[in-house]
Amino acid sequence: MNETTSVYVAATNITLGEQLTHENLKTKEVQLGDSLQHYLVVEETQLEQARANTFIEAGELIPQTSITSSQLGSRRPVNIELPTGLSEAITPGTFVDVWVAKREAGGAAYGVPDQLATMVEVSARSDRAGGIVGNNGTNLELLVEADALESFLQALANDARLTVIYNPAGDQT
Repeated sequence: MNETTSVYVAATNITLGEQLTHENLKTKEVQLGDSLQHYLVVEETQLEQARANTFIEAGELIPQTSITSSQLGSRRPVNIELPTGLSEAITPGTFVDVWVAKREAGGAAYGVPDQLATMVEVSARSDRAGGIVGNNGTNLELLVEADALESFLQALANDARLTVIYNPAGDQT
């Protein structure tokens, strides 16, 4: 009943693609019962090829699903600039839905938004203050699956309006 197992815990924030090392990990004795299989057990884990395939917050137990032996898996980081007013719930490790509205002919208005992608993970967020020129906004780095990459890049290249909506269902995965 008092049996514990050593698992890895993030000693610091670990970003997408970062190699797992003894410097960014620490160990912790835990009692997880049947859920132990979902986490990195110290005796069973080879760190040489383990990389984060998502943002892992400092202090978090390392889930098996958060590591890969490849750099990014099939996802690619895409940076998008958004105006102010982005939900504070959107932070690294959360999931969002992305909608796109194409610019109408003439360039002054936008069409009806279409859903571009759902359950896209946020890997970084950087808010910027306007300063003298009043250029407030937020830069998000999103982890986009390879099959949606072309649509994202097309929207960015054609000055479409992107809207990012927090998806709380991602917190339950």
